[in-house]
Amino acid sequence: MKGGLFPRIGAYAVMALGFWLLFQAFETSNILTGILGGAIIIVGMYLMTGVWRDMFAKFGGNYQIRKENSSSDDTSKEKIEGAGNLIDGSDQGGELPPK
Repeated sequence: MKGGLFPRIGAYAVMALGFWLLFQAFETSNILTGILGGAIIIVGMYLMTGVWRDMFAKFGGNYQIRKENSSSDDTSKEKIEGAGNLIDGSDQGGELPPK
């Protein structure tokens, strides 16, 4: 039952407790309750990501985000020369505009 229903409900309960404490802090103007509620919300979010990560790991997928080295929209010429900015003319270097 590690990745089942109970950890998910527990993570939601921790989040609900954090939001309830945050609400109580606004109601009673108590800053310590607000700080505690915010910290519990962060812990609840951490628990939720752990539950979902474990659930998806059961299906055998590698769910890491890939980073691209270059934009896929660049043409081969732009990759070699660099695109520059055509709107404000920053690709013009030190050239003066025509008279």
